[in-house]
Amino acid sequence: MMASFDQLVRRRRSIRKYRPEMPPEAWIEEMIACASMAPSPSNSQPVRFVQIVSAPMRDALQQAMADGLQRLLTVWEERGLSKRLKTRIKVYGRFADFMFEAPALFAVGVAPHVGFAGSLVEAELIEKDDRSGVDMDISTGLSLKGFILKAQSLGLGTCILTAPLVFVPDAGKILGLEEIQLRCFVSVGFADEIPPAVDRKKISEIYWKI
Repeated sequence: MMASFDQLVRRRRSIRKYRPEMPPEAWIEEMIACASMAPSPSNSQPVRFVQIVSAPMRDALQQAMADGLQRLLTVWEERGLSKRLKTRIKVYGRFADFMFEAPALFAVGVAPHVGFAGSLVEAELIEKDDRSGVDMDISTGLSLKGFILKAQSLGLGTCILTAPLVFVPDAGKILGLEEIQLRCFVSVGFADEIPPAVDRKKISEIYWKI
């Protein structure tokens, strides 16, 4: 019996351990198709999913991430910052490195797009667009929601990661994706773990009327 939408949302977990088998390509295309249905400014559809299948590219990205982690730790030591911060850096490094063991790994970003506010800046009707990245971030989030929920419905696990872009700011250049503004990575595969449910805020904490 197919799970209801509410069940899919409630059962979804961020998966960091996967079985080795690769998800069927047809399933991945179904996930991309769901992602493509997300709304976007002026129907610009800016979000791009790039699966990293090249072993040398994965290796280069993993090495760059390790180098980036070490750079942060070196600066931490030079400045004598708190031990708590050092622990966080190391933890996020571990939480990011697992993605290279995932059967399928995607870089997700947006193609350049001049939105409504941007067009006003170009016409010099307003001085600047302080929220220039907001529309693209919203579009990315909506696309990702469709992507991961479709994965959940197919019995696949996923995890969205942004920390790697902290360690590797030039990840797009390493992957040859300079024309795409990377927003995150997503790991995909058959889950090899069942993470426990996490506490969620009460509706009254996130919803009110004015």
